[in-house]
Amino acid sequence: MKIINLCYHDFGGGAYCLSHAINKVTKHQAINLRSTGDYLSFPTIASMADYTVSECRRMIYKADVVIYHTVIQPYFDGLQLDPAKLRDKKNILFFHGTEIRGQGTELNPFGAGLLKEADELLGEGNYQILVSTPDLLYHTPEGAKWLPTVRSFTEIRQQYALCNQDTRALETFIPSKKKVVFAHAPTHERKKGSSLFYRVMTQLIKTMPQVHFLTIRHQPWSRVLQLFRSIDVIFDKNPPVEDTSYGNIAVEASVFKIPTVTKLTPKMIKLLKQETGLDSPFVTFDDEVDLTSRVLRLAQDHKLRRMLGNVAYKYCKAVHDEKPVVERFFKILEEMN
Repeated sequence: MKIINLCYHDFGGGAYCLSHAINKVTKHQAINLRSTGDYLSFPTIASMADYTVSECRRMIYKADVVIYHTVIQPYFDGLQLDPAKLRDKKNILFFHGTEIRGQGTELNPFGAGLLKEADELLGEGNYQILVSTPDLLYHTPEGAKWLPTVRSFTEIRQQYALCNQDTRALETFIPSKKKVVFAHAPTHERKKGSSLFYRVMTQLIKTMPQVHFLTIRHQPWSRVLQLFRSIDVIFDKNPPVEDTSYGNIAVEASVFKIPTVTKLTPKMIKLLKQETGLDSPFVTFDDEVDLTSRVLRLAQDHKLRRMLGNVAYKYCKAVHDEKPVVERFFKILEEMN
């Protein structure tokens, strides 16, 4: 089976990592045609820049499965695709992130427009909708499915070993190995609700000098891997929008058995259980007072941190590692028949 991932922008590495995992775990062939570099510094699979338009078009027409990430019309326009030659394939529209979240449970205009384009180009409903985070199921039509972001636990550890051969400049981030280090990567401060973490940690450090708060800003992934060696707890997000799920940083931290603090509503915790059959392993909280209490306990209790890190590792390996994600993907393909 030949699978094409079409992706103009792959900032989270979702398309790349899916293609990489399919090629590694199965005998099927997956090609990731993209216009941006990969996220995790693994070997390149393919790029639109590596082929002419006619070569890209020929590969797509020969594919059995075509996955359109985030948009659809630009692929048809840029590669001059003939819709009639794609309607007999297994077509997948893969949504990521905030571009489809509405104010309530409906798609926002952009997401609704994508479905209209898909109906016109591929035939009404002649495609499967996938989402990369489970909260997006609240904003998509019935029948959409969650395919978790894939992360290779083995390869992340291999990259970690290579990165840590050079430990220079780490001291500028981690002043003392005796510190209990809480860290946060505020890629989007407003969307992640970072200000709450800043307030809580500012107060905690005043009373607990053995605690250090690290903000990871504009660092390459190789540097983040280095920092994982010294981090004890990760803050993920406290989003202003309810019912959002955990982010990639929580999964990547779990590889190193680092517990994650993130805001999950009871509704989201229930959905995670329904989708995975597992209890959420993340430390969640109700409000600032509750967060302060939980962070204080984490700072004081090494055994608790280790236990929560082990639980997160088991959950994320069962949900996000290559084999379970690839198995879930091919089960979805079977159900499309």
